[in-house]
Amino acid sequence: MQTTPSSIEVPKTPELLQDFERFKRLLLERTGLDLNQYKFDQTYRRVWTMVERAGCQRFTDYFRYLVEEEARLRAFIDRLAINVSELFRNPEQFELLAREVLPELLRRSPSLRVWSAGCSYGAEAYSIAILLHELAPNRPHQILGTDIDQEMLQKAQQGVFQENDLRSAPQIYRERYFRPFTENGRTLYEADPILQRYLRFERHNLLADPYPMGFDLIACRNVVIYFSDDAKEHVFREFYRALKPGGYLFLGNTERIFNYQQIGYENPYAFYYRKTEQEVQRWRNAS
Repeated sequence: MQTTPSSIEVPKTPELLQDFERFKRLLLERTGLDLNQYKFDQTYRRVWTMVERAGCQRFTDYFRYLVEEEARLRAFIDRLAINVSELFRNPEQFELLAREVLPELLRRSPSLRVWSAGCSYGAEAYSIAILLHELAPNRPHQILGTDIDQEMLQKAQQGVFQENDLRSAPQIYRERYFRPFTENGRTLYEADPILQRYLRFERHNLLADPYPMGFDLIACRNVVIYFSDDAKEHVFREFYRALKPGGYLFLGNTERIFNYQQIGYENPYAFYYRKTEQEVQRWRNAS
């Protein structure tokens, strides 16, 4: 999600603040998207930028502009999604994933269920697919990629990436799993179909939809930083429920769970939170 720089002041008169609250109520009634779950100042700036670009004077005027055409409303919702990504972003964290986390999970189960939440155009999901195929090839791994942005999900299903998307990917993986081709004078890279057989993409709103269950690993990186504290708490607790005992939650380099022990996580590695071993033992005893 791109945002208006915080150094640029936006108008916050009592009338506009009241109008913004009405805009949020109208949007919730029409789409189910609750902007109260997002950080206020950041969301206010972001939406106000869209108001100005549309030539409107008030938030509610902008809402009427959006609902005139369904495509406008759809595009507005999609722009709220976070679409900044690349394969193997923060390579050191993926090295730890390949060296420690995935081998531990594979010792417990021959095939893994993974959820890439807020997956954008699929770079993270494809990165995990590569590691799983390297570590445990030709097993029925399942990787679910979800996002609120339908357009990005369509791109994820295509599995085509630009040069910048691959800048952090190890060269051996670039050569092994991506086929370069030229389109409109640009070099693009198509993912090997062997990766796509592990992958499934569908729309999901972390702040509104029921959570799927039974995952060995959930990767949700650089997504919850845009959420309010209450929304973060909700997401982290729902992820905990969605994990198998001993499963891992993988966050981005700017994200932390400060009350992870209260929820029931361990924190064995930076940015990795594991459902506690006590949960694993209770699960084993029950089975």
